[in-house]
Amino acid sequence: MQVLERFRRTVAFATLAFAAALPLAASAEYPDKPIKLIVPWPAGGGSDVVARQVAQPLGEKLKQAVVIENRPGANGAIGSDVVARAAPDGYTLVWVTADTHAMNPHVYPKLAYDPRAATAIGMVGYFPYALIINPNFPANNIAEFVAQAKEKPGKVTFASWGIGGSSHVAMEMFRAQGKFDVLHVPYTGAAPAIQGVISGQVDSMIVPMSVAGPQQAGGKVRVLGLASPKRFAGAPALQTFAEQGVPVNAGTWVGLMGPPSMPSDIVAKLNTALNEVVNTPAMKEALIKLNVEPATQTPQEFRTFVDAEYERWGKTIREAKIRIE
Repeated sequence: MQVLERFRRTVAFATLAFAAALPLAASAEYPDKPIKLIVPWPAGGGSDVVARQVAQPLGEKLKQAVVIENRPGANGAIGSDVVARAAPDGYTLVWVTADTHAMNPHVYPKLAYDPRAATAIGMVGYFPYALIINPNFPANNIAEFVAQAKEKPGKVTFASWGIGGSSHVAMEMFRAQGKFDVLHVPYTGAAPAIQGVISGQVDSMIVPMSVAGPQQAGGKVRVLGLASPKRFAGAPALQTFAEQGVPVNAGTWVGLMGPPSMPSDIVAKLNTALNEVVNTPAMKEALIKLNVEPATQTPQEFRTFVDAEYERWGKTIREAKIRIE
């Protein structure tokens, strides 16, 4: 009987040890199937193009395909919510921006997801934003634009791709810092808003350099300044707002996050692969050509950064009383 009991205990112990090792083994094998990357913006937009630039080499690093799925709507909230509800196994990730994880929670009081609960994986880079104006608007620099707005309070107009979007909130930050008043003309998307500036229906707009640069090169708009703390390598001659007397940091950023409570070893593996991809000379060059300033962070650094952005943009949104019920 004693021999039989010892045998049973040995089998039980071995079974428990095997079961305890299973999660570690599964984690070590990650990824063993394609990874879905939710881009909460329309296909072909600036954020989507950058996501596709990064996804393929990231998949090659991880030895599994990174498949992009576009889930646009509600300023990125719809796709972000899909990921917030997904299993935290590393197979469903989200391409995040300042809009989705720093601005939306303040704009939408009934937002379905909590961006502060998302698992931070890593940053890809910054989208520098610039002020564009219709070529006929009488201003050649930021100081002259501010002077026009102060001379005609509420008469100078600016477009955005929607209430509470980064193009709207960025101009509110500029307006507060420059102490002037302008009239907001929201459109239902970036393309019609930019066309509004080109046609002269609206005087101005703050947009990513990925939009501003090509439109200026085609003579359709004029770019007055960069709403970033420093000049952008892709347009080194363009002065910042701060250099022209109005310090404004209104650019957005892009990175990777996942559902809440992802395992730390999976996060570390994704972060290492992402940083290796972004830091290659070829990718840095490609991102700058797409008007993105490359930047990488650890998961902890990215979490701290996003939390700070949440507070920074929230202050502007509250002061401007931007809310969508």
